[in-house]
Amino acid sequence: MLHNGARHRFFIQDLVPKGTEMAVEPVKKITVIIHKELQGQVVDSLVRTGTVHVERLLDEELLSPKELSEDETKAIRSFSYGLSQVDFLLGFLRKHAEEKPGFLKTMVKNKYPMTLDEFLAAAERIDLGGVYARCSELQTWLIRVLEGQASLERERDELSDWTGLEMPLDEVKGDPLFGLMTLRIAAAEFEAVVDELDAEVPESAVEVVGESENWVYCLLLYHPEVEEAVNNILSLHKHDAVTLPDIQDEPEDRLEQVARELTGLERRRGKLMDSIKECMDLVPALEVLREFLVNQRRKIEVTKSFGMTESTVAIEGWVTEGGIQKTLGALEGVSEYLAVEISDACEDDDPPVSLDNPKWVKPFEVLTKLYGPPNHREYDPTWIVAVSFMVFFGFCIGDVGYGLCLIAAFLLLRKYLPLGKKAKDMLTVLTYGSVWAMVIGVFAGSWFGIPTDNLPRFIQSIAVLDGLKNTVIVMGVAMGIGLAHMLVGVGVEFHDNLKEGNVADALIDQGLIFLLFVGGGIAAALFVLKVVPLTVPLLVAMVAVGGMLLLLGRSAKSIPGKLVNGIYETYGTVVGFISDIISYVRLYALGLATFMIAYVINTMAGMVKGIAPVFGIVLMLLILLVGHTFNVAINLLGAFVHPLRLEFVEFFGKFYDDGGRNFSPLAVESKIVMIREE
Repeated sequence: MLHNGARHRFFIQDLVPKGTEMAVEPVKKITVIIHKELQGQVVDSLVRTGTVHVERLLDEELLSPKELSEDETKAIRSFSYGLSQVDFLLGFLRKHAEEKPGFLKTMVKNKYPMTLDEFLAAAERIDLGGVYARCSELQTWLIRVLEGQASLERERDELSDWTGLEMPLDEVKGDPLFGLMTLRIAAAEFEAVVDELDAEVPESAVEVVGESENWVYCLLLYHPEVEEAVNNILSLHKHDAVTLPDIQDEPEDRLEQVARELTGLERRRGKLMDSIKECMDLVPALEVLREFLVNQRRKIEVTKSFGMTESTVAIEGWVTEGGIQKTLGALEGVSEYLAVEISDACEDDDPPVSLDNPKWVKPFEVLTKLYGPPNHREYDPTWIVAVSFMVFFGFCIGDVGYGLCLIAAFLLLRKYLPLGKKAKDMLTVLTYGSVWAMVIGVFAGSWFGIPTDNLPRFIQSIAVLDGLKNTVIVMGVAMGIGLAHMLVGVGVEFHDNLKEGNVADALIDQGLIFLLFVGGGIAAALFVLKVVPLTVPLLVAMVAVGGMLLLLGRSAKSIPGKLVNGIYETYGTVVGFISDIISYVRLYALGLATFMIAYVINTMAGMVKGIAPVFGIVLMLLILLVGHTFNVAINLLGAFVHPLRLEFVEFFGKFYDDGGRNFSPLAVESKIVMIREE
């Protein structure tokens, strides 16, 4: 029977230490045992709740793998057949739509916000069988009409060159007394063919019935006994044998009849297209129905991961701590005759990962998941990625005007485009980054690429990150940010090692890096300030490097091996760290490139301004608009890709082990249907 609520509350409080906040939200194993007759209701309840990540139950000693019943198999076949019908209808209607979707429409799919109950009633809003039968009939008739038009158009094209033939077409044939060929001969070679026939086969005659730019259409009459000689002459020249339709009309009369038939077929085609257009309004309902059928089929297929006995079904999965009470409430609403057990993950378990970050950090989870979610034992770095990515993006754009334009563009796209959650999160991430582009732009003195000397004195006074005037300072700031960024990654790995009880690894692998770069940096700063002598930073560096040489190769078995490995690991650690720091200079380079391109665009616009009183101003505005738009677009790509590389390579490389599985609860899955609360 179901655990009572008091026991669950005690269970949760007992397992979660007070005051702990983890970005990787703890998940609990949940097992539900039900009578097999309740299976459908429980699955529906879990889908509505959307809190349980269902796993395949592997305890085959006590439970047999569930097999689909005959009714379930029939249902899957029915849903699959319905999907094939919907796919046909969508393809057919989209093919004949009057307005073809543009690039943006192709990339951004329609979204349909609705409640769960409205989504589950999708099959009731459309008569799929009737629509399918109607559109199948329309397609059949349309194919017949198009084939008829194509056939008549080919016949029209063939006969249009034979209008000079004033005799029924079925009479254009030879008999035992003479042979007859209907030919088209290349215009350039026609005279030569006639001359050769006159000279070598006098028992032949050529009658021209039509001409075009490249061909001469004619009848060739000859005595049957000279057929071989005629063919020998024709084989030496470019020609084609023409087969005329076997009808009792002359070409002119037949062409008039073909024109009338084509007109009739075109009217028929127009009526068919009108009937197809009447069905176009069904496309949204069909798109929603397709997602409904996919989800209905998935609900049945997921039951193959259950275990079963003769009369019961066991469901196993994972639930977040925040979703436990909601799950229990939903299951209690199904029946009191079921059992639920919630427990901690065992050592051998591989639970899925659910990220739980503050609201402002939540959109940046899309960046972490691009690389791969963390495993359940390690630290979730999303909040660090959020802070660092915004700063990196800001450096790469580094212009107040561009940042302001991007903020407006991203907010408008987010508000008015029909986008899914991931796309909206990405636009939110870019909006945050654009805010930092304005902040960095203020201190870089970059306002739409206007030279700093032309800006007000107050703005000039705070432009400490001007990439042209303070090159060394800006490069130093970029490398300093990179050093801090990577040391945070080292600190995370230090924390993870301590958490796992690997104190020696933490003190050696990460502690010596801190000693070299943090301790050495502080000692060097004190030396510059003349607080300590030069021997102090040198001593710190020697101790750190010496410790690396002696201890980083500790995994080798022999003493020589430890020494060689120590030298190799020390070289890789120190040189790799320094080269990674230098790679952050790209932030300065990209920001400078953005400014310089904007400066060149402004210069070009200024050069054309005085060409003519009005035309010069129009041309100047055009250059500014097109040029700055291009600059923003091309640098936006770099401002996304390069910071992401710094995150994935330089930062994640210091500590991050992906391999986690996303927490994917059993719920409605759709790219176009947006389920909203009741």
